[in-house]
Amino acid sequence: MIDCPEAVRRMWSYLERALESTPREELEAHLDTCTRCCGELEFNRHLREMVAAREGTAAIPADLQARIDGLLSGAAEGPTGGSGETEAPA
Repeated sequence: MIDCPEAVRRMWSYLERALESTPREELEAHLDTCTRCCGELEFNRHLREMVAAREGTAAIPADLQARIDGLLSGAAEGPTGGSGETEAPA
């Protein structure tokens, strides 16, 4: 079975229906037992819907996009990844 960081890495492809059969089945098996990742999936699904609804509106500022990317990267590492410390906002 895959772990949480791997499940998070696969979620966007899963939502886009771009996963092959075996990786999709592994993710679904993980989701059957992991409520945390089910929550992540629902958040990503909702975020994807919101982004699609706002398509064509103003772009996200580069500094905000960088912060979001950093947070998502940290989430993919899971609770044991990194130092556990966060930087203060600039």
